[in-house]
Amino acid sequence: MPEENEYLFGTHDDELRRLGFQHQVWIREAAAAWELAGLGAGSHVLDLGCGPGYTTCDLALLVGEAGSVTGVDVSPRFVAHTRAQAAARGLGNVVAHVQDAESLDLAAGKFDGVYSRWVLTYLRRPEAAIRGAARALKPGGRMVIHDYSHYEGLQLVPEHPAFRRGIDIVVAQWRESGGDPGVGARLPAMMSDAGLEVLSITPVQRVARPGDVLWRWPRTFFDNYLPALVASGAMTEDERLAFDAAWQAAEAHPGGFFATPPMLEVLAIRH
Repeated sequence: MPEENEYLFGTHDDELRRLGFQHQVWIREAAAAWELAGLGAGSHVLDLGCGPGYTTCDLALLVGEAGSVTGVDVSPRFVAHTRAQAAARGLGNVVAHVQDAESLDLAAGKFDGVYSRWVLTYLRRPEAAIRGAARALKPGGRMVIHDYSHYEGLQLVPEHPAFRRGIDIVVAQWRESGGDPGVGARLPAMMSDAGLEVLSITPVQRVARPGDVLWRWPRTFFDNYLPALVASGAMTEDERLAFDAAWQAAEAHPGGFFATPPMLEVLAIRH
């Protein structure tokens, strides 16, 4: 299907499962950001780049029947999944549209809040997405975004050159596709340029030990994406095997740990 190519990592069933697990692993940080932004009962929220709708549906529960959540995503398959999830959970306050985040077609001043997580990092023109979302905010509305500020800063200990080589390949492909794995560092300036006042900039990073639920999070990504890199010729099979061996060595080491890629939470308000 054409929409399978709309994301760097695809929209296939394995990716749907990965995104669902990822949402569960990071729901604590998302919920804290929603509270910080003042989102609650009766709020009307834009889920920018909603993906398959896991966040959309949780936001819909948060805002209740008096509120609403609008999810927009470029992938028809993801939007269909969002609608199906909302229907299955009896969430009549969810609407989802196929829209490119870089060219939003939304009514001005419609939303009390905007949330987005790991979306801008994949866009060629993230500043266009910020401008469009800012226009859609009501005066006093708030935008809160989670995104990577320095993906290369992730750390696996004990360190191994094969792991670092694999990450370098991932980042190179990311940038070649037009994304920016450090977009979070540019968020405050982009928000300011869009007419918003930045209220807070907060670092977000976690550490996982082998056996932790979070330890599984990067593996779900690597297991889905590295074989695709091998198939495309960007990575050799020997490089993939060496990468996996480095991970397994860290998993078996009594001092092994993984530090997630540095991310920023940026909150801004429209006056």
